[in-house]
Amino acid sequence: MISSLSAQLCSLILGLACLLTASIVSAQGTASDAIKALRDHVSPTCNAPEASGSVERQIICDGVLRVGLRVDYPRFGELGATGPEGYEADIGRHIAERLGVDIAFTTVTPINRIAKLGSGEIDLVIATMGHNTQRDPTVHFLRPHYFQSETIVVGPTGSEPLAWDDLNRRLVCTTVGNYSNVILAPAVGRLMLFSRPQQLIHALENEMCPLIAQDDTLLLPLIAPKEGVAAFERKLGFAPVPWGMAMPLGVSQEMSAAMTQILVEMHRDGTFLGFAQDHGLPMVFLTHEMARWGALECGLSPMGCLTPPLDVQLAPSAVAGVADAIEENLAKMLGLELRLGFMESAVGWQLFLGGLGTSVLAVILSVVATVVISFGVAFLLVSRLWVIRIVGQALITTFLNVPTVLVLVIVSTLMIWAFSYSFATAMVSAILAICGINGCYAGSAIAEAHVITTGTPTHSRFMQSVGVASVQLKGYIFNSVRGISAATVVGVPDLVNALNDITAFSGAQTFYYWLLVIFYISAVLSTGIALRWTMPFLVPGWRA
Repeated sequence: MISSLSAQLCSLILGLACLLTASIVSAQGTASDAIKALRDHVSPTCNAPEASGSVERQIICDGVLRVGLRVDYPRFGELGATGPEGYEADIGRHIAERLGVDIAFTTVTPINRIAKLGSGEIDLVIATMGHNTQRDPTVHFLRPHYFQSETIVVGPTGSEPLAWDDLNRRLVCTTVGNYSNVILAPAVGRLMLFSRPQQLIHALENEMCPLIAQDDTLLLPLIAPKEGVAAFERKLGFAPVPWGMAMPLGVSQEMSAAMTQILVEMHRDGTFLGFAQDHGLPMVFLTHEMARWGALECGLSPMGCLTPPLDVQLAPSAVAGVADAIEENLAKMLGLELRLGFMESAVGWQLFLGGLGTSVLAVILSVVATVVISFGVAFLLVSRLWVIRIVGQALITTFLNVPTVLVLVIVSTLMIWAFSYSFATAMVSAILAICGINGCYAGSAIAEAHVITTGTPTHSRFMQSVGVASVQLKGYIFNSVRGISAATVVGVPDLVNALNDITAFSGAQTFYYWLLVIFYISAVLSTGIALRWTMPFLVPGWRA
C-alpha cells in the first residue's frame, strides 16, 4: 500500500515537473523556432544583391559565423594545438552549431574588438567584454549574460592587507580599456598602464608593479594555480560586471531573438555551466543563472530576468558643452577629429584640474628651490672656511655625477624612510632631486663668477657674482621647470599622472601628449617673463 502511494506520488511530482518545463518552454518559445524564423526571414534575400551587408545575411547566406575571440586570456581564449580553445571558444562553436553554420575565429584585443565589429570584419564578439552603460551605444549586447567577473587588486602573498582607502598612496598597474578604470583612476596614487594583460602579469612577477588590477578571471592562474603555492593573492575586489556577447548595431529583431533564445537554453540546460566546469572556472554565477532561467518566473516573463549592464555612465562636467562646441568647430573648420575627453566627464575634469594645479605648484616651487639651492651651494663654495667648502664640493660631486633618475629614486626612498609616503613627501623628493642637480650647476657658476668680482659700495660681492652668472642661473632654472615633470616617477599627482589616469578610461593618448608639450612650453615662457620682471630688482646686474 505504502509502496503504491509512493509510486503515485513520484509519478505526480514527475508529471508536475514535466508540466512546469513544458510551461516554461511554451512561454519562452524554443531556440529552434527562433532560428527557423530567422532563416525564413533571411533566406529569400540570399540571392538579392540589394540586400547585402546585413549581419544575419552574412551568417545565414554565407553559412559562416565570424567570431572575435581573445587568445591571450587563460581558460577563456587561448591558441591550442588544433586552434582556439577555452570557455569562450567552446561557446562560439556551440552557437555556430545551433545556428547550423560553420565558425571562423578572428583574434581581437580589448582595444580593437569593438572597432572590428563596427567595421564588419566580424559578426559576433565573445571576448571577455563587460557589459556596461558606456558601451551600450556602440554595440548591440546580447542577453542573458554568459559570465560575471569583478576587478581585483592583486599583490604578493603575505604582504600587508589592503583597504580601498590605502590605494591613494600606492602605485597600481592595469590595462588600457579596462571598464573599471573609471572607478580606479581617481582612487589610486599613481596608475601605470599596459596594452596587454600578459605585460601586466609580467610586470607584477618582475616586481616592476607592486599591485595590479584586472578581472579576477584573468588573474585566476596567479592566485589559484593548478599546481604549487600561489605567489600572489587577492587584496580587494570591486565593480562586479556581467559579461556580454555583442553584435553590430542594427541587427534584425529575428537575429536578436534567435541569439537570445540560444543563450537562454544554454543557461537552462547547463551548457554554460558544463563549459565552465571543463575549464576550471568559478561557477557561482552560472549556477544561479541556470536556476533562474529554469524557473517558471523567467519562463513567463523573460525580459524581467535579464540582468542590467553595470552602470558606469560618467556624469558630465560643467564644461562638457564647451568641449562639444570646440570639437564640432574643429571638425567643421579644419576637418580635425579631436576628442577632449578630459573636459567631458566630471571625474576627468576634476582629475585634469587637480593635475594642472599640482604641476603649476611644482613649477613655482622648482623656480624658488633652484634659486635658493644655487645661492646656498655658492655660499658654501666661496666660504673662507675650508670645512664648509668641502661640504659644498661634496654636494657638487654627488648631484652632478649621479644619473638624474637615480638621484630622484634615492632622495624619494630616504624621504619615505624618514616620513612615510605621502604626496607631500613625493613632491619634496622631486624638488630636492631635480632642483638639487640644477641648483648645484647654478651654484658652481655663481662661485666661478665670484672669482672675478670685487663688489661695489652699494652691492655685495656675492650678489654681484649672481648678476654675472645670471644667464647660466636662468638656464638652470628653465631646466628645473622642464625637469620637474619627472616628479610623476615618484607618484606626484601632477598633470602627467592626471592625463595618464584620464587616458585609462577616455582614450585620446596622443592628444594628451600634446597637451603636456603645450603646458611645459607655457611654463618655461611664463618663468622667463617672471624672471625678467622680478630679478633685476633683487639682483644687481641681472642680464637675462
